[in-house]
Amino acid sequence: MKMSMKYVIIPLTIMMILGAIRPAQAQSLKATARIDTTRMLIGDQVNLWLELEQPSGVNVTFPPFRDSIAGKIEILSASPVDTLTRSGNVLRLRQRVLLTSFDTGFFVIPGFVFKASGATDSSLTEALGIEVMGIPVDTTKGITDIKLPYEVPVTFSEVLPYIIVGLLIVALIVFYIWYLRKRKVIVKEPVKPEILPVPAHIWALGELDELVREKLWQQGKTKLYYSRLTDIIRRYIELRFSRPAMEQTTEEIMEDFNRNGLIPENLRIELMKLLQLADLVKFAKWNPDAEESESSQKSAYDFILRTKPVVNLREPEKEVEK
Repeated sequence: MKMSMKYVIIPLTIMMILGAIRPAQAQSLKATARIDTTRMLIGDQVNLWLELEQPSGVNVTFPPFRDSIAGKIEILSASPVDTLTRSGNVLRLRQRVLLTSFDTGFFVIPGFVFKASGATDSSLTEALGIEVMGIPVDTTKGITDIKLPYEVPVTFSEVLPYIIVGLLIVALIVFYIWYLRKRKVIVKEPVKPEILPVPAHIWALGELDELVREKLWQQGKTKLYYSRLTDIIRRYIELRFSRPAMEQTTEEIMEDFNRNGLIPENLRIELMKLLQLADLVKFAKWNPDAEESESSQKSAYDFILRTKPVVNLREPEKEVEK
């Protein structure tokens, strides 16, 4: 008999303990819902506040929100869940949901269920009622016309961009007209070889003599010396052979002479050496020695003397008939 009583008392004790714990767990979640007002005009907005008290070690899921509640109340936004207070082992959480409605009438917002994950504990909020009212219409005035849109005055800041663009367009038009009036059609006349008062070789030899007297390369002014020397040779070629040597490169001058055969091959080779050495000095910072400078000077004299016009002194001049 004693053994049988023992087997009965122990299960009853366990059941009493579990029964005491379960209500305590159920009461550990406390959810509430409230709205700012129970009456609103159609199209207005109202805040729905959801608050929850829970133990800090429990993970509770807030109810999910869709587009509307009860099909008539639309949800505009839902804020993240904020922690309001923490008192010991109890957390107080809150969430704001923004609502509106475009239908008149009395609507019921049903209760929201808060569930603790991994447990059967939950808490249900109370249902809330809200009345959506329409805008009152004065029926004594009868049917009136639709009001025209309000005319909003235009500000200077709105017009300023158009003024700037207009001024720029006017300035461009004025500038284009001024350009057309000032522009002159320039007709390029064929370049005529300059006629010197003395023959080309006399002028070139005089310039070479002056260059030698200045002793530029002896003073370290090698680049200036070779620039002057080649300018004299190029100018002589223009005057003597009517070739645009001042505007041509060394390669173009030599190709021109090779093509027309105006000077013999040995002179072409000497002229090419002189011009190429001058290019190295002017563009590649080459520093020739005294022997190379003396040789360049001699080559310039030799080229002019050997290409000057030949005068036949044996042919008598014809008398001019009177």
